[in-house]
Amino acid sequence: MKRESFGILTLKGVGFVVLGNILCLIMTMAIFVFGNNMLIKVLAIAFSAVIFFSLVFTAAWKNGVKERSLVKLKRVDGVTKFRWIAIGLIMFAFAAAPTAFLLINKLFFPERDNLLIYQFISGSAYPLVLAFTPQADALVSQASRVEAMSVMFPVLMMGYYALIPVFTQLGYWVGFNDKLNSDKIMYK
Repeated sequence: MKRESFGILTLKGVGFVVLGNILCLIMTMAIFVFGNNMLIKVLAIAFSAVIFFSLVFTAAWKNGVKERSLVKLKRVDGVTKFRWIAIGLIMFAFAAAPTAFLLINKLFFPERDNLLIYQFISGSAYPLVLAFTPQADALVSQASRVEAMSVMFPVLMMGYYALIPVFTQLGYWVGFNDKLNSDKIMYK
């Protein structure tokens, strides 16, 4: 057993981001069958954030558990301290790329409505899109939804995705320090 390479861990992390977006998209589509009121929107946002960030957390947590056993068995020399912050930044760049595209769309090409494509690519943002952007039936004129959307929405979504490195480093720390060991928690 040896330490996994930075590239493999990054691919796994990006895979968890993709999986999180797919699961959030499915969950959002399923929950909005029950209506489109504010309670449903808040529940969808909360569940989406929990699903997305718990998957991001899990990617690093699994590696933290493995690293702990490698260090304990003296298979590796030391701990790589900020590896998961760097991987989290790459995961952030991957997750935030569609949001950057949406921001460019809003600033330079507002007549092109790419919001529908965005909400399907960024499934974790889908409930936020439904809650904070004008819907097609709510538009008074024939303006695009991107044109009617506030420029703050893509900026806030960047802030949402900026939490990825925080959750990856937290997940690694929890896994490495064995903070989620049920036996330790129960018998403490």
